[in-house]
Amino acid sequence: MYTPTVKVKKSGVPVVSKKELDAIGERFVADFQPNVLKNPEPVDIDGFAELYLGMTPDYQYLSHNGIYLGMTVFNDTNKVIVFDPTSQRAEYISAKARTMIIDKQLLEENQQHRYRFTVGHEASHDILHTAYFAYDPCQISMFDDYEPMIQCRLDTPSGNKKNTTEWNDCDWMEWQANTLSSAILMPKCAVELIANRYREHKDLKNPIHRCILVAHISNAFDVSIAAATIRLKDLGYIDKNDTTDYSIGTTLMDFASVVAAV
Repeated sequence: MYTPTVKVKKSGVPVVSKKELDAIGERFVADFQPNVLKNPEPVDIDGFAELYLGMTPDYQYLSHNGIYLGMTVFNDTNKVIVFDPTSQRAEYISAKARTMIIDKQLLEENQQHRYRFTVGHEASHDILHTAYFAYDPCQISMFDDYEPMIQCRLDTPSGNKKNTTEWNDCDWMEWQANTLSSAILMPKCAVELIANRYREHKDLKNPIHRCILVAHISNAFDVSIAAATIRLKDLGYIDKNDTTDYSIGTTLMDFASVVAAV
């Protein structure tokens, strides 16, 4: 099993660039599901988290309003807070170390893309941030406010902090988990394989062609249009300042297929 080596700050938070996270994600997929790199297809993200990494999945309502999508538990605890919709109250449950808790709302219809990205996100926390949450069980009494878990919000990792100089450790860890999840679900070389072939025949200055490319990436890797758009921007196929609405990409791709078949 591949184990990445990364530099860490004194606090235990990794110091890792987007380029390094791309390489780590690609290396994991090469070890777990290598065919994806040459023949792009959806990564078995459940199998990756459970069978490859050895995480234990659990499904709970993590809040009353859906603000939390997932949680990674790093050490045995009996203080995981979940929401009981029957009693309309929060309650504590127990969870073992390396439990991945996914909010039950993501099991509902039309939530597959958010579910897959959240599983990738929690797996990325397990890969990158175990050292940050590590502790000596014999000394746990010294840390009465210690929480051996990380809850992942629905909003962006930095909230309203646009300047990364304002980010704290949690902001950086959320960004790292998002970035590595994207790199695992959409390995760089596999995305480039599709994008470069498409660019050989289409002008990406044309917004319609960009929309269709986004849809191709979304379909190939079973990710959302939003996730595919961000990935293509990160890799330079779409300008980072582009404000085009790519949600129509799937419709355009389907229409183009029909025209081509006529």
